[in-house]
Amino acid sequence: MTRRDDVKDFLAPFGRLRMWPVVGTVAAAGLAWAVARMSGVEFALWQVVMLALAALFAHSVVSGMRADTEAAPELVVHTVNEPSWRPFADVNRWEDRFIFAEAKPGRFDTTNAKQQLVALAAERLRLRRGLSLTEQPAECRAVLGESTYRFLTGPVPDCPTPRQLGEHLHAIEEIS
Repeated sequence: MTRRDDVKDFLAPFGRLRMWPVVGTVAAAGLAWAVARMSGVEFALWQVVMLALAALFAHSVVSGMRADTEAAPELVVHTVNEPSWRPFADVNRWEDRFIFAEAKPGRFDTTNAKQQLVALAAERLRLRRGLSLTEQPAECRAVLGESTYRFLTGPVPDCPTPRQLGEHLHAIEEIS
């Protein structure tokens, strides 16, 4: 960036002053001073030139504050319920459910977290294998494995450890 560009950027809020309007303003001030002097009114030439330049500067500032003629870019608004706003909202909900389940020892069976896991496993079994978790327990036990099947169907008083939960989720994901 050159020094001239720096000066233009510095003066940008004040509008754009070009050389010829300044020259014309100084010439008009000189002409007004000469006419005033011939009519008998005494002014100092520098005062008239400064007044004219101040008027030109004020005009430049006002014209620099005009509204842009380009249309503004389209406003993009995100809502809380839009999936792109929080791409991992479902993961956060699951995490919140497990945190809530951990906070209530002895009541994991009645929490929403276990109910959601059972529903997820039942749906995967139904869609991938055509099995029902309640009506075909032997086949589901073979697909899920003994520990995961007992976790989903039997009483589990406390929230499983992260390692145990990972094993159960892996078994549910492996349903093919």
